[in-house]
Amino acid sequence: MFDVLTVREVKAAEARAAENGLNQDVLIENAAAALKATVCALTKPQDKIAVLCGGGNNGADGLSLARQLHLAGRAVTVVYTARTLGEAAAARQKACRALGVPECDAQAFRPQDFAFIVDAMLGTGCNRPLDGVVRDLVQKLNDGDTYVLAADMPTGLNADTGETDLAVIADQTVTFSCVKAGQIVGEGRNCCGTLTVADIGVRGEGATKVVTGDDLPLLQRRPVSHKYHYGRVRVIAGSPTMIGAALLAHESAAAALRSGAGLATLCVPASLKAAYQGRAKEETLCFLPDVDGKILLDKDSLDALFVKTGAILIGPGMGENDRLFAIIEYIKDNFAGTLVLDADALNAVAGRTRMLREHKGGLILTPHMGEFARLTQGMFSDPFVSVGDKVRALAEDVHAVVAAKSATTVISDGNGVYLNVTGTPALAKGGSGDVLGGMVAAFACRYDPLAATLRACYHFGKCAEVAEKLYGAESLLAEHIIVKK
Repeated sequence: MFDVLTVREVKAAEARAAENGLNQDVLIENAAAALKATVCALTKPQDKIAVLCGGGNNGADGLSLARQLHLAGRAVTVVYTARTLGEAAAARQKACRALGVPECDAQAFRPQDFAFIVDAMLGTGCNRPLDGVVRDLVQKLNDGDTYVLAADMPTGLNADTGETDLAVIADQTVTFSCVKAGQIVGEGRNCCGTLTVADIGVRGEGATKVVTGDDLPLLQRRPVSHKYHYGRVRVIAGSPTMIGAALLAHESAAAALRSGAGLATLCVPASLKAAYQGRAKEETLCFLPDVDGKILLDKDSLDALFVKTGAILIGPGMGENDRLFAIIEYIKDNFAGTLVLDADALNAVAGRTRMLREHKGGLILTPHMGEFARLTQGMFSDPFVSVGDKVRALAEDVHAVVAAKSATTVISDGNGVYLNVTGTPALAKGGSGDVLGGMVAAFACRYDPLAATLRACYHFGKCAEVAEKLYGAESLLAEHIIVKK
């Protein structure tokens, strides 16, 4: 895993660096040198380059870059976006002017006049909506087609939350020393383009980690073993209007890593048995009492599901069901394995999550961001609380593992925060979340809830990346994530 730092953690790391002789001036020059190397690699000697510089340390980075490019014989122009400059930026402005580095008024700046633009207007300190000349310049950049390189952070992007009402959409971002949380959550991945890290000498540690495949070794199947060694998954799902979602969730449970669970049983409304019997393959079927396709709270039927079962997934394709809350409550109080709440099960407990605090076995919640917002409604008054802190707070509150699904999935057990960045935009399609829910349940038969969730999210994304190459981003269906057909 590698660390992702918040602004506060970056500042603490810079303070430690200063104590060891890497003061602000050294860091600015190191940052400028890293930017120069990237700019020179991406441009031709004759290309006209504009560096947009704010008044803070990000602007100082840009001004040092402009000086270095000018001394290297590059056609660079500085565009000032602030009326007043901080001490570091002012000193570098003086050096640029002494060398005769060309300048352009911000009002007269036209992106189309340049082959390459460096955004050094605002860095990690941006925590409010843009206004004035900076906002106008950002809109100009986004409306144009000139290549834009962001220095450390795209202007307008919150470095902690990834939130923005308007930010530079960069083609590439060179960030300094470490990845910032806002670059890979929220709108960060839309704004940063290709993200590279330049080591300028700061060493920091963050509470948030990005998971990689090396962190997630998989248990090997024993040469002599049987299906119950690998756990049994029960999937409670289905309703008259969403039959397919239950099938997808079940298939993923049965096929996670091509055998994440030794057995998988699809538990569906008895009145809909004909719809499922014709589709059953390796899976077994269990038919639960229902009324008009809505599963009832029948304790004897639920107790039977607990036998030799490692994980229960409930929610996919269940629709609105007045009894669902009571069903969840009964299972979490009486089932010793891991309970995974997804889809309509999450909607059933929204506004009543305190009920989840006490549970007999493990508990995992897998909401998409809309469901997550409903689960946490009223919990946070500060609009700038990071999604990582929100996920951690919910997980701590309900004593569960929470995986908030998005382009970057945020996972927490109430202690650490983990980010999964595998996947593809092709997953933005109905049924994808049902597949992940089944994979989480399958892994939960063999791992503790956190380890299971981390592995499921990572491998779900990797499977989707492979499937996208076979089917294309537009044509990819949820079933393609499970198995090549």
